[in-house]
Amino acid sequence: MTLSDAAIVYASILVSAALLAVCWRLLRGPSLADRVIALDMLGLIAVAVAALTAAITRHHAFFDVAFGFALLGFLTTVAFAGLLERAARPSPAGGKSGASS
Repeated sequence: MTLSDAAIVYASILVSAALLAVCWRLLRGPSLADRVIALDMLGLIAVAVAALTAAITRHHAFFDVAFGFALLGFLTTVAFAGLLERAARPSPAGGKSGASS
């Protein structure tokens, strides 16, 4: 076994442990923010899996997949952060919308 093969095995074990921890936080998160962070971490783990797949198979196309996962994860995190901020902000005029009577 070469050094790179040992590094790939070690990285695979670490990614698997991280996946279990993230799934636990996703299911048992006490708040919505914890679950959103767990979803973001799930995207980062997908990037790591795609990079490991590229290292194992020696196909560089998986790096493009990793880049796509990273971009998608960033955009969804920004969208969720905006949603959480809007939900936490009180609405003006005591929550009434529309024209006043």
